[in-house]
Amino acid sequence: MGVIISTDSACDLFPNLYKQYNIEVVPLYITINRKTYRDVFEIGPDELYEEYERTKLLPKTSAPPPADFFEMFKKHVENGDDVVHIAMNAKFSSSYQNACIAASEFNNVYVVNTFTLSSSQGLLALRAADMRDAGMTAEEIKNQIEIDKTKMRTNVLLDKLEFAYRGGRATMLQMFGANLLKLRPCLLLNTNGVLTVRKKFRGNFPQVCREYIRFVLSQPNIDPERAFVSTTGMDKNLLNEIVQMVKDSGKFHEVLTSRAGCSMSVHTGKNTLVLFYKEK
Repeated sequence: MGVIISTDSACDLFPNLYKQYNIEVVPLYITINRKTYRDVFEIGPDELYEEYERTKLLPKTSAPPPADFFEMFKKHVENGDDVVHIAMNAKFSSSYQNACIAASEFNNVYVVNTFTLSSSQGLLALRAADMRDAGMTAEEIKNQIEIDKTKMRTNVLLDKLEFAYRGGRATMLQMFGANLLKLRPCLLLNTNGVLTVRKKFRGNFPQVCREYIRFVLSQPNIDPERAFVSTTGMDKNLLNEIVQMVKDSGKFHEVLTSRAGCSMSVHTGKNTLVLFYKEK
């Protein structure tokens, strides 16, 4: 008997971290031009952006149905394993609820609503994998992740509000004002799964990225274990500079990078930057 760690594709453990840490990923679905694809495994964010530029129609995301989770859970339970599933914020998707529906058919499948997404969710999945490798039981892992999720810190830097507006998360007035004043909002996703504007940066994008990183690194009580620098697609040289800034700060033992999949990209657009970390 072993423990399987699983999550959904909102975790952004890509391109290969989920393989490296032996984590199962159940993909969300992306619908473009009336065709539906499995996030990451059948379509990537670059294709999403290309389609948007061509049609100006924002692709739609949908949660995996309970059957997708059931098949994955069933495979591992029949193999004699327990499962801990790390789900994205239930306020943004029915992925968590659908996983719970599937898990109700088993006695040894544990589902956690992380109240977060992207590489913050990914950090929790990696934490779960570390605990699995240390020999902890599924129930012990689930209980610790319920604690750890209250310590995750997610400050999302947006370049533009176009995708947020198209997706209904920003008004035309907000978008116009931000573009006119060259404001780039930093959104806080709190541990109750609610997005609010925490800070507004002004200036060109590279300058704002540097200011944003300095701002996040200045926050108190940072856990040094591991951090994630994630983007929905940005200039590689700038990204490398940002990652080096985080490494040079000496605040983290390990700094990972990820390219967000479609689930995050479709809501934020290009040039979204996030430094994800956990507090002590």
